[in-house]
Amino acid sequence: MGQGYLGRIYRAVVDAVKYLDRLTNYKVGNLARKITNVNTKHYWDKYLHARGDFWRDFPYQFLLEELPKKEKFTLLDIGCALGDGCRLLKKHFPLADISGADLSQVGIEKARSKSQDIEYFTFDLNKQDIPQKYDYISLIHILEHFDDPFPIIDKCLKAVTRAVYISTPYGEKFTDPRLYWKGEHRYLFNEQTFAKYNCTVLKVTERIEVVGTKYILYKIVP
Repeated sequence: MGQGYLGRIYRAVVDAVKYLDRLTNYKVGNLARKITNVNTKHYWDKYLHARGDFWRDFPYQFLLEELPKKEKFTLLDIGCALGDGCRLLKKHFPLADISGADLSQVGIEKARSKSQDIEYFTFDLNKQDIPQKYDYISLIHILEHFDDPFPIIDKCLKAVTRAVYISTPYGEKFTDPRLYWKGEHRYLFNEQTFAKYNCTVLKVTERIEVVGTKYILYKIVP
């Protein structure tokens, strides 16, 4: 069977799930998303183990213009992976207390091995409360990995005093932001996603060749 035939079968299955999802008040879709969500501790431990000692810090560049210069503040980066973004922020904001949290123990151990002046800890954002208040919380390419991002935002807003900063892939136009297929990404984002919050869309980037997509950047304040 060719790829075209398999692709048509796949699209037909997805369309059927979407139809049943609407008929069952999203119960079928919720089950499908649960089954196809690969974002487990085991998955990310394996993934980050394979990344070596450095992954990426370029998605954090926009924060260099957003955060206050020459001022002491606290910031928690949730989903810090190998800590590359935290290190970038600490370099540019030496007075700040930067912390990083991640589901992956492997990622946290690698991050700790590279930085003595940044606090890192393992943390499951779905199951645990944020342990203290921070001036800022950053969610850099993490929200797209959740089936429902809004409880995550609500949890973060309870633990922040100034702002939550977010970067995600940009979905632009879509009929349903929720994704059904197997993979890391579970949700799509555009300018209207956080309209119910006190949210500013900072920017939609140009297409970034290394990842093959645009990013959308948000600032949400309590």
